[in-house]
Amino acid sequence: MKHKPQRQSKATANPEDLTYDKSAKAVLAQRQILAPILKRSVAEFCNLSLRTIADECIEGTPSVGTVPIEPGHTNRVFHRQPQKIRGSQTEQSDSYEGWITFDVLFYACIPRSKNRIKFIINIEAQRNTTQYDLLKRAVFYASRMISSQKERDFKRQDYNKICKVYTIWLCFYLPEGESSSINQYELAEKSLYGQHQEDKASYDLINITTIHIGNDQPSDELLQLLRLIFIEQITEQQKVEQMRKEFGITLDEEARKELNNMCNLSSGLRDSITASVTKSVTASVTASVTASVTASTEEKTWTESVRNLMKSMKLTAQQAIEALSVPQNLRQKVLDQL
Repeated sequence: MKHKPQRQSKATANPEDLTYDKSAKAVLAQRQILAPILKRSVAEFCNLSLRTIADECIEGTPSVGTVPIEPGHTNRVFHRQPQKIRGSQTEQSDSYEGWITFDVLFYACIPRSKNRIKFIINIEAQRNTTQYDLLKRAVFYASRMISSQKERDFKRQDYNKICKVYTIWLCFYLPEGESSSINQYELAEKSLYGQHQEDKASYDLINITTIHIGNDQPSDELLQLLRLIFIEQITEQQKVEQMRKEFGITLDEEARKELNNMCNLSSGLRDSITASVTKSVTASVTASVTASVTASTEEKTWTESVRNLMKSMKLTAQQAIEALSVPQNLRQKVLDQL
């Protein structure tokens, strides 16, 4: 039986979510945004300047949502040569539409190094919690980045040419009771007997970094930057100005356009962060309102409840109406009273 590739589910996707995700990935793929992420996450870049990382370490144009994760197909799209990476954006993306792909994928190197050390780096943006362990998914992605190098980065059994891979996961939600954090996972040697030790470069080939960003006020500069870009509820102009003043980052017109799209979409990351809170109060609030309304006071009671929920949880009128499950025949009347 022929294996069918895994595809993204369209059942729960809506145009606003898809547009938001596309714009978010485009912003993430900007060299000036990638540079501070790499400086914080890639040990080999920690002593380099942001300008060096942006201008000399990132090779070609990062591939955004075009490289399939499916075994046997990654190599068809992702190539080492910078010109082919650029070409893959337009030449290959249509045939893989709907497939599960790497969000952002690119080659990087240590500039002016004697042996031109190279890496393959993946950035993933995760807005919501999952039913599975996200770290196991990250391990799978890292493994695919390793295995897909055969016959592309090295031939036959020339395993010495394997590139180290980094997969970096930006999670715009926090586990309950936790604050923003950055964690890394990598291979390590453990001696069970004897004195033998291997060169770390022989096994230090996989690094997984998880970055959880929430509504708290972290002191870490990278967390502050990501919070500004993806969580702060301010205008595109205000974000651009703060990035320039506080982080020395100037976006080009194309990046500003994508950032503006993110700011204008109603289904931004704030919905993901407040969704769990909204869901938890919906049942109890709805039951209380439903029990108290009568035919003569129904419209007034719903309006007051929506107004109170908007104030207490800082929701829009539409979000509060959805959270309270206001009857369809009363929604417009409630909106008119607010």
